[in-house]
Amino acid sequence: MKKLLLLFTIFISIALQSCKKYLDVPPYNQVSDGNTIFDAASAQTAVRGAYRGLASLNYSATFQNIVLQSGGDVRSINNAQTDLNVINYDLRSDIPLLLTLWSNNYNTINRANQVIAKVPLVTDINLTQSLKDQLLGEGYFIRALSYFDLARLFGNVPIFLTPTNKVSDKVGTAKSTQAQVYAQVLDDLNKAEALLPTTVVRNRATKYTVYALRARLNLYLQKYQEAENDVNSILANNSSYKLITPFALAAGTTESVLELSYNTTDVNGAFSLWNGNNRALEPKASLYNLLNDPLVGGGRKILATKTGTAIYGGISPTNISAGYVIRTAELYLIRAEARVKKVSPDLNGALDDLDAVRLRSGLVKSTAATSNEILLAIENERQVEFALEPHRWFDLVRTGRAPAVLNLSDANKYIFPIPGAEILANPALVQNNGYNH
Repeated sequence: MKKLLLLFTIFISIALQSCKKYLDVPPYNQVSDGNTIFDAASAQTAVRGAYRGLASLNYSATFQNIVLQSGGDVRSINNAQTDLNVINYDLRSDIPLLLTLWSNNYNTINRANQVIAKVPLVTDINLTQSLKDQLLGEGYFIRALSYFDLARLFGNVPIFLTPTNKVSDKVGTAKSTQAQVYAQVLDDLNKAEALLPTTVVRNRATKYTVYALRARLNLYLQKYQEAENDVNSILANNSSYKLITPFALAAGTTESVLELSYNTTDVNGAFSLWNGNNRALEPKASLYNLLNDPLVGGGRKILATKTGTAIYGGISPTNISAGYVIRTAELYLIRAEARVKKVSPDLNGALDDLDAVRLRSGLVKSTAATSNEILLAIENERQVEFALEPHRWFDLVRTGRAPAVLNLSDANKYIFPIPGAEILANPALVQNNGYNH
């Protein structure tokens, strides 16, 4: 009996250890390693994990908090030291949220790199060539979007195009210039375009999603004719992307080009920024007044409501509300700006696009006439259209309007400092100009 008891105890111990090892295996939608992408199911799960990186990491509350406050129209309820650093444009490399921004984007890039490297090697007959192309194209798109945001945030950043499994894999890689990063983004988007289908899906990448992000990129690159062409590729004879009257934000509508999906397990961090007694942000009174001016905000007044002296943001009414990365209104305003700035300006076409957004919001047509007047009208329209979305800061920086609007003339402050922990971990990194700490 003692021998039987001993054998039974050993068996149970082995079984428990095996069970623990099984339970300790990280799910595919969180980690990608050498064993996670080996068949059709794991390939699709890995891509879903990369999208989850976009939703829960890249576009987390941290990203929105710092970018929205930097834009000058939103204020922090907390007034913590970090908030003061942000609004005074006095960021330090040791601020934890900067390391979070950096790490979140590179985490998602690594997930995309796993997809790009391993999906082509899968030989499962259930992974058809068309599905393989789609998953690979989505990997390229997700990597492009992540590097685009890194370049906007930090300027010159290192580029990793293969999976990294440990910290030492990154040591010795220096920063690429912002121009080189944007060139990589463009290359990834072009590759994604060749692989993705021309279907309409609001929360995953398709050819139309590629055109939209590339149109935005082309504004940054000052390739205005190319930006217009990309928008035309989406809006021309395509009823799947159109403005809705009256103004409303709702998931899955023709107003959405790319949205991020959330659920009760993976919630939208923006909800806690704007809602409840413990909210972190509120629209400034100046922005609230613009949104509630019937000649400026029109139907967009729903984005800000006031209770007593408290102002609440209406972009994420629940913690499972969709997050919007690219909306149809942005396509019209991108094309409007491109039509003014291209070599042979089309001011009438620019006004048509601007007025499409205004009329949809219950406003009258713009009275702007000259190029400068139209550009300022577009800037003002973007301010209210994307009042609670992280656009304003990037818009003012890329158009050179930060000195006039934000009283910020130090161009070194237009990008954030490289996190100090990253420089310590990788001596090949050099701190951005203007940051000594």
